[in-house]
Amino acid sequence: MAQKKKRKWDPIKRKWTEEVGTEEQTKAEIAICLLRPADKNPYYLFRGTDCIGINNLTELKDRIDMFMEDEAEWVASWIEYLGDKETADKIRASPSNFKRIIIERYKELSAF
Repeated sequence: MAQKKKRKWDPIKRKWTEEVGTEEQTKAEIAICLLRPADKNPYYLFRGTDCIGINNLTELKDRIDMFMEDEAEWVASWIEYLGDKETADKIRASPSNFKRIIIERYKELSAF
C-alpha cells in the first residue's frame, strides 16, 4: 500500500487565501451598498426643470454622461455616503476621470 504524502501547513499560502477571501467579502459588501442601497437617499440630479433621482450605482452608470466634471465632488460624497470610501477617494484624487472611475467600479462590482 502506497503511503500518502503529508501536506505541510504553509502559513504564507494560508495568509494569502485569507486575504483573498476577505477582499472578495469586502467587495461583495460594497456591491450591496452601491447596487442595492437600503435606507439611503438618492442622488438628485437637477437639469433645467427636471429632477432625476439616482438610487444606485447602476443608475449612476447609466446616466453618467449627464454629469459635468464640476459635479465630481458631489458624486464622490454620495458614493461615500452609500459606503464606498475607496471609490470616493479615487474620484476626489482625479475628478476629471470620475466617469471612468464609476464605470470601472460598476464593472468590478456587478459580478457580486
